Amino acid sequence: CGKTSSEKIFRIKSVKLSKTSYIYTGKAFKPAVTVKDYNGKVLVLGKDYTVKYSANKAIGTAKVTVTFKGNYSGTKTLNFSIIPAKVATLKLKAKNDAIELNWSTVKGADGYQIISSTDKSFKKDKKTTYIKKQSTKKTTLKKLKDGKKYYVKIRAYKKVNGKNIFGAYSSVKNVKVK
Repeated sequence: CGKTSSEKIFRIKSVKLSKTSYIYTGKAFKPAVTVKDYNGKVLVLGKDYTVKYSANKAIGTAKVTVTFKGNYSGTKTLNFSIIPAKVATLKLKAKNDAIELNWSTVKGADGYQIISSTDKSFKKDKKTTYIKKQSTKKTTLKKLKDGKKYYVKIRAYKKVNGKNIFGAYSSVKNVKVK
């Protein structure tokens, strides 16, 4: 037809969160959102888009919904995770054929996963034990080999929608069984 148009097309190139993982504190998390269009221009919150946070206080997956406005249209949903805190203290005491463990509890957790092994890289004789109560702060690992050094680490978990969400492992401790 021979006609040309000088109409601008505004398109989004990227939508990013300032942080994608948080440690549970009981408070709501609101990571900053950075939006850029295809020309590399950083868009302005309130003018070019709005942000809505949901499920951003509890352990699990939180959502950020970015709704574009003005010259931009559509929505984009991003996720970030909230995980249980790390177990702060873990103490081991050798017993006959056993190890007694004591640890600090973690707020918001459902329980704990304990990993023990005779290998500091946890590749040999690895045993996993679950403690299914948040308030429990001690247990005994039994039927261990006399005279062997055992390495132990622990982490908190929370069951969300049938899936365990784990925090970071504690520092690794070791003790020689009597």
